[in-house]
Amino acid sequence: MDYRALLSIPLAALALTASGGDALRQPAGWIAGASHPWPGNTHEAGVAAETENSGQRALTIKALGERKAYEIGSISQPLWGYANRRIRFSAQVKATGVDGWAGVAVAADGMPLFLLPSSPEAAADATAPRGAAGCPDWCEVSVVADIPAAGNGMATVGLALIGNGQIWARGFKLETVGREVPVTSHRFGAEAAAVIKADREWNEWQMRNRNPTPPQNLPLQ
Repeated sequence: MDYRALLSIPLAALALTASGGDALRQPAGWIAGASHPWPGNTHEAGVAAETENSGQRALTIKALGERKAYEIGSISQPLWGYANRRIRFSAQVKATGVDGWAGVAVAADGMPLFLLPSSPEAAADATAPRGAAGCPDWCEVSVVADIPAAGNGMATVGLALIGNGQIWARGFKLETVGREVPVTSHRFGAEAAAVIKADREWNEWQMRNRNPTPPQNLPLQ
């Protein structure tokens, strides 16, 4: 599947994949969503209600119910015009109750973050999404990533939660940096991608090795 084809879908329609997205305000330009939005709501994401009237609003993602290690909730936005540039995405981040991973991420792709671990294009080492985890209390974190020309200069920046817990982020900043600044080593969603790949391969093996099923009702009775 060519995930970039999803970019032709209006953002409002794509945001319908968000689980519990109507519980929090969705800020303009940001896309909230979840990798496994069924059955029922799995995440809520948007502007944290307690920060709406504060001096600095924060985004939050909260897992609803018991989530699995490969279930991802995210709120992110696509960017254009960064071909052959090294960018740094920074924010103040706080996370609690996280049993998987939670932090900010940058991808050399235009897809929402919750889709990326399922995308073969995001698996290559050179273009794998990068991430920096949050802290139990507010801390400044940043992610540095190269955006190649091969993807038409598209990038995605945002906040993600894998598994259970809740995360907040505020004070976002994006800047272009020089080659002397090292690229972030952590691959965002690498563990989830491995689980998704193994599950897909197992399902494919089961399909290939099923006992033959005879056709039904050939006389069309």
